[in-house]
Amino acid sequence: MEESARQQALDRLATGSVWSAFCDRLKEAGEKIVAAAPDDSLDQAEGLRYLSRLTYHFLRATIDESDPAMARFGSDGAKIGLDNPDYIYVAGRLSPHFEYRLRGRLNDAYRLGIGIFSGALGSPKGLVRDSYLTSDELEIDSEGRFELLVSRTRKPGNWLEMGEESNALNIRQTLLRRREQRPAEIEFERVAGGEPPAPLDPVTLVSQLDRVGATIDGVVAQFIDWSESFRGHRFEIEALDPKFDATAQGDPSTSAHYSYWELDDDKVFVVELDPPEHYDYWNLQIGNHWLESLDYMFYDTHVNHETAVPDLDGRIRVRISAQDPGGPNWLRTAGHRRGSLALRWVGASETPPKPRTRVEKRVS
Repeated sequence: MEESARQQALDRLATGSVWSAFCDRLKEAGEKIVAAAPDDSLDQAEGLRYLSRLTYHFLRATIDESDPAMARFGSDGAKIGLDNPDYIYVAGRLSPHFEYRLRGRLNDAYRLGIGIFSGALGSPKGLVRDSYLTSDELEIDSEGRFELLVSRTRKPGNWLEMGEESNALNIRQTLLRRREQRPAEIEFERVAGGEPPAPLDPVTLVSQLDRVGATIDGVVAQFIDWSESFRGHRFEIEALDPKFDATAQGDPSTSAHYSYWELDDDKVFVVELDPPEHYDYWNLQIGNHWLESLDYMFYDTHVNHETAVPDLDGRIRVRISAQDPGGPNWLRTAGHRRGSLALRWVGASETPPKPRTRVEKRVS
């Protein structure tokens, strides 16, 4: 960094203008949320809670957990872009100047998806997948244990390649019955290269606060666009617009489809599915207006290929409503009059038929 730029950063720190700028970005993000909120106090409250959650998450991830020399997983994930109730998300920061090792044991995890990424959500580049593998591609011993190396240069055995701009390791582990199953145990460590984590650098903190403010504002704007897009085809489940998919890349074997619903208490949103003959996994979930998953630990707000119960004709019928409509696969709206929906097909052998949807009156 040039000396003039460094001095400018130190001046912003000394005057507090860097903090004022950060607060201004939060204010701008809050104004976007208020403008995009439906005329409903629950949705409005959840919007501001969403902003507070994003602020907490990105401050922690960008300041306290951002040094790639630390080789640590973040303390928790964020509810962004219809986070999947079947997934446990963990992430760690990387640098292509280091090498890393993952050690783990699957336990009850049905599937692991391990990816190396560059860029970031909410940035002009977006989140870009550099490399990816699943537990089906790992060498795993009879007790479910594995070891995986992450580096720029090829290594024997399980290996994931970093690119020149790789900065993040993201892991999704799938638990089909999350309330009762044991997650995978995964350890993350740096194995080669470089010095220990450095003490706080004042200039770095200035850039981190700038980045957090820009990221929060960018993420809010990005997913407001998603939600508005889904509202354009209410009760119809459509594939994600490619322009959105390009800036939020994930598992390459996943085909994601979305919708939006608005229901009175006496109405039921019915989704009929015909899964393909071969697939690794599928699930259907509902979320709120801000594309956050609902409280899936206390309410049934999603089904997957193991928990879904077919009707007598073999078809999967998911019923979304405020009150129990009778029959299996009831997704409870948990006090919400509107929200989002995600349908994921993972490893499908063919393109599944478009789901049939309808809204009907609940029979008392």
